[in-house]
Amino acid sequence: MNKILITALFCSLGLVACAKPTQNVETHATSTETQVTASANTDTSHNTQSSLDWAGDYQGTLPCADCEGIKTQLTLNANSTYNMTETYLGKGDDHPFKSSGQFSFDNTGSVITLDQNGDQRKYFVAENQLYALDQAGQKIEGNLAQHYILNKAIN
Repeated sequence: MNKILITALFCSLGLVACAKPTQNVETHATSTETQVTASANTDTSHNTQSSLDWAGDYQGTLPCADCEGIKTQLTLNANSTYNMTETYLGKGDDHPFKSSGQFSFDNTGSVITLDQNGDQRKYFVAENQLYALDQAGQKIEGNLAQHYILNKAIN
């Protein structure tokens, strides 16, 4: 009789231990809903486009596969237009390539894309700097990453 009672007690404890606590599930669900709601209410009005003084002249020498570098001057205007001058160094003629057109900010307000005149190049806009991005719009990594930066000319 004692063996049956002890076996029944252990079985009962096993079933109770395996039961899911409903309070934690409800708390977790409420916590997740709060996080989603907070994400939806994030203030998107404070981004690079609206918070930084991004308009101005940027310059630097970008890496080049078959020359010494590409001396680049890029002017961003407050009316979303740009002017770009690129000179391929060490190519002999020093003839600059000029392009101009429109640019636009992405949804985050941190990345600009030049129009087709600028080969739809993308730049991440930081304080007093533009970071050239790869064709997929990703940050360039590796040993040459620090060479893909245009610095703002401060007057």
